[in-house]
Amino acid sequence: MIIKYKCEKGKLTLLFTPEKSDPTTQQIRNTTFNTTTKLEMASNQCVFYLPSDWTIDSVHPDVFALAVLAAIYPFCGPKIHLPQGVSVDFHNQVKKVTKKQVLPVDLTLSPRKAPTHAVPALTYSGGIDSTAAAILLPENTHLFYFDRLIPEKGMKTLLNQEAAYYACDAMAKMGRTVHRIKTDMQYVRKPVGFSSFLADAVPAMLLADYYGFDTIGHGQTMEIGYQVGRIGFKDCKENEVGNPWYELLYAVDMPYTLPTIGLSEVSTTNIVRQSPYQAFAQACSRGKIKAPCMNCFKCFRKSLLEKVIMNQPLSNDYLDQLFAVKDVKRVLNASRPIYFSNILAYITSHYRGNHQKMLLLKRITRGDRLEVEWMNKWYPKSQEFIAPKYRNSVKREILKYAEPMNTRDIKIMQQSFSEAYFQHA
Repeated sequence: MIIKYKCEKGKLTLLFTPEKSDPTTQQIRNTTFNTTTKLEMASNQCVFYLPSDWTIDSVHPDVFALAVLAAIYPFCGPKIHLPQGVSVDFHNQVKKVTKKQVLPVDLTLSPRKAPTHAVPALTYSGGIDSTAAAILLPENTHLFYFDRLIPEKGMKTLLNQEAAYYACDAMAKMGRTVHRIKTDMQYVRKPVGFSSFLADAVPAMLLADYYGFDTIGHGQTMEIGYQVGRIGFKDCKENEVGNPWYELLYAVDMPYTLPTIGLSEVSTTNIVRQSPYQAFAQACSRGKIKAPCMNCFKCFRKSLLEKVIMNQPLSNDYLDQLFAVKDVKRVLNASRPIYFSNILAYITSHYRGNHQKMLLLKRITRGDRLEVEWMNKWYPKSQEFIAPKYRNSVKREILKYAEPMNTRDIKIMQQSFSEAYFQHA
């Protein structure tokens, strides 16, 4: 892949020219519906609107290279040709963990070192999980909202950013530092989305030396980080969340800090419910301010979980409304296991009503027999995904809300949602 760029008054355009050895299409697994989907490179460029005085010299070449990798990783073949040379150390680390070469190599360039007074950066969506992450991180953390631009007028999208903008403004009014970076990067791929689990951090990485960051994080929970209730328990370093990004972020002196990666959605919801941020944190990216769409699987899962945590009744009329949603029907009728099955097990384990579809879901997700209280606890091994500088302070914050899992909790988590279970579900 050949990478070029244009930059004028902070408007950065990345240009991608695939080579013969670059895979521009591939099959990926859609874990929501348990299907395979064709992933293809849909655009050869993307744009970022950064501060007007930002230039290519505002970011270390190694960090720029990592940002490019995160943006287009599935489409990169064995060689990535960049407009600036990278350090020998970074080149060698990329080759070691990805078998790819980032070129050219600048023999005179020292590896990137974060400034002494650097601060954390967090990708922030305005949703429950990233809000929980913001609560657990230091207050001087910079929050980055990925402000999605639609590249063509009239292009249809279900996305509604009103609630996210409202959350960003509310966070700023409460004294948090928030950046809304406009970009169309998600449209590089088809279907639209992030090309890697580090892709939403590309704006923060491009500004890592402009503002001074020494760690970067997001609000993914254990359902994604350790594939619990999704594919089958797998160490975060070995799946696509951590591999290859865990090691490559260390190579640019900006290691991951993922405060919620050892917490379930049950715990992140609990954390936000106990904070002043509950007034504006909203998981749904289709609805309006304080008005989730209630027409998607995320609203189905998140709204039920919130009611269970708040000990609110689940009326049959309310459940009828949720089970009638087309998106919900599609997920629940897909081949087993059901997406986020651990969260659905937690929800249904607390259900005492007589709604037939809810009772069926309870049996399917094993909510009638699984032990689920471990989802209120913290997986302590996940602290390896907290940068050493911030580990103790973030752990102190986590332990205000969730006690550590013991050996039995961990065994239940790993065995109840093992890869073997999911393969035979």
